[in-house]
Amino acid sequence: MTIKTFLIGMLASFGVAWMCIIAIPAAKMSALSPVKMNVEDEDAPYYQRKVAGRVMSGAAIYGANGCYYCHTQLIRPTYLGRQIWRKDAAGIYDKDEGIDTRRETSHYDYKDEDFARVGRMRVGPDLSNFGHRAEMYAATAGMSPAQWVMEHLYNPRNSELFVGNEGQKTDMSWSNCPSQKQMFDENNLNGQGDSLAISGQTTESTEVIPNEQALILTSYLLTLKRDDILPDMLANKPKDVDVKEEN
Repeated sequence: MTIKTFLIGMLASFGVAWMCIIAIPAAKMSALSPVKMNVEDEDAPYYQRKVAGRVMSGAAIYGANGCYYCHTQLIRPTYLGRQIWRKDAAGIYDKDEGIDTRRETSHYDYKDEDFARVGRMRVGPDLSNFGHRAEMYAATAGMSPAQWVMEHLYNPRNSELFVGNEGQKTDMSWSNCPSQKQMFDENNLNGQGDSLAISGQTTESTEVIPNEQALILTSYLLTLKRDDILPDMLANKPKDVDVKEEN
């Protein structure tokens, strides 16, 4: 093998990978065109993704702290597995109330974002619909969703945060999720204290409260809800499934 052949082969190998992994996906995302909610109705409105909270700055903090290494934001297509039917992972399902927001992830879910936070590994749970789960966890723990998220950021191994419907607590001592204590400050205690002070960390003179980073990241995490109605051509809902079997 000559040097010329080796160099051509090496460049071709890296070039094809770069084209398939970076160039083509980037071109497709930048060329997404508006989609009507109903293609058969000429007067139908166009789909607009709902975005709330401090999304862009929160996503930057999410990325800077490496959350995407262990958490994905991707509900895989049904032909790749049964993930869309996992309770609370792909959306909310309540047969009695007639609620079903479960769906696969669409490329439009990442439109207008600087980066698609797909994630690298799924060491921890998928966060596509974390906002819904945080609200449910907070309700059973008797606190606000924002307080629950910040308590979890401060101490992911706090078993007081995961309470069952019958009051039973889930042992979280096994969790390898890193604590984000750099997002919290120890301040002097004034009066009755801060309403967002971390429980169990208050002394006679000090308390631990979230700083700006924690507040922004919490706002971002609570917006993670893939529950907006998709256009007919993008929607992919599961057929009737007994979710009690899909835990």
